[in-house]
Amino acid sequence: MSEAPARADVLVIGGGIVGSSVAYHLLKDGRSSDVVVVEPDPTYARASTSFANGGIRQLFSLPENILMGQFGLAFFAGFAETMAVGGDKPDIGFKRGGYLMISDAGGEAAMTANHRAQVSLGVNAELLDRTALKSRFPSLRTDDVALAVHSPDDAWIDPAAALQGFRRKARALGAIYVNDRVATWLGDGGKATAATLASGATIAADAFVLAAGAWSGEVAAMIGLKLPVEPLSRETYYWRAANRDIEPLPFVKTERHLGFRPEGAGFIGGAPDWSRQDGWDFELSPDHFENSVWPLLAHRVPAFETLKLERAWAGHYERNTFDLTAIVGAWTGGLPNVYIATGFSGHGIMHAPAAGRAIAELILDGRYSSLDLAAFGYGRIADGRPYREHGII
Repeated sequence: MSEAPARADVLVIGGGIVGSSVAYHLLKDGRSSDVVVVEPDPTYARASTSFANGGIRQLFSLPENILMGQFGLAFFAGFAETMAVGGDKPDIGFKRGGYLMISDAGGEAAMTANHRAQVSLGVNAELLDRTALKSRFPSLRTDDVALAVHSPDDAWIDPAAALQGFRRKARALGAIYVNDRVATWLGDGGKATAATLASGATIAADAFVLAAGAWSGEVAAMIGLKLPVEPLSRETYYWRAANRDIEPLPFVKTERHLGFRPEGAGFIGGAPDWSRQDGWDFELSPDHFENSVWPLLAHRVPAFETLKLERAWAGHYERNTFDLTAIVGAWTGGLPNVYIATGFSGHGIMHAPAAGRAIAELILDGRYSSLDLAAFGYGRIADGRPYREHGII
């Protein structure tokens, strides 16, 4: 970490995977040379990325999310080459294991419509009825499944390795990472002017990017920006199945919010408790796995009835409580040199490449030139116009 400079062209608040992607995309073609990233925890011990499952998928209903997923998939597939520094290529464990979305709660009409939208945008995805699903993945219980969508090109990665790869490349391109926390964010009524850090240092900048993940709401409030982003604790588990005769499975997600994928010799996943109160909580529930997650696992994969739970941990979604969709773009109706990239609600890793590119285009070009994300802008929050995924999370 470096000492805080007095000023920067762009100050990025938050050095997680989204903030580091913004820094990389600002610097990659040499048009910006003065990027400072403020990150209070260089170990990322409590960053959302460090606790995530690392899925990269194209299976959404909103076209922007589908296209961002496509870009993320291609970007992470070539990550080792793109993020190489001095011949050292980062290994993010890219695994093209596919995704399987299962309709087990009456949502087959929405799944069919979503599949139509996905295919229209070039996604390689197949609708499977219960007979086809059982034939393809015999370990799954399918008698209560109405429909499924399988996208074999989708993937997963080691999210912590991807974060470090972005960060290392951004630094190699000239980004300055400052180990500090924003204490006060200042504006003059027409634009944001500077951020004062907990250490007492002040950094002035021409543009500011808020990419503080689950902390974004409280940081935004410092400058009068009302942002509906709150931390929501979620638990993740790693287990092994006593029955090893399970075919290679994709990343499986169901309408009952169960999600799991292979990881090494076992599996990783869970089922978020959406009724949990927003706020910081790194403590594990004493009975969530046994009472809520395990029954769902054993029902969907009978071989999991005798699983052995080996590890569990808690992280946080940066939950956009307004509509669960990312907030990306300039602060319309507020200070125009403040840019927002947060509220991804569980999709931050897969959408980090596209979000970083989008914010860089707005700052450097004044417009989106690759993918129009205007629908994700802050204006919908201010106007009370939700833009929500349908039949999928």
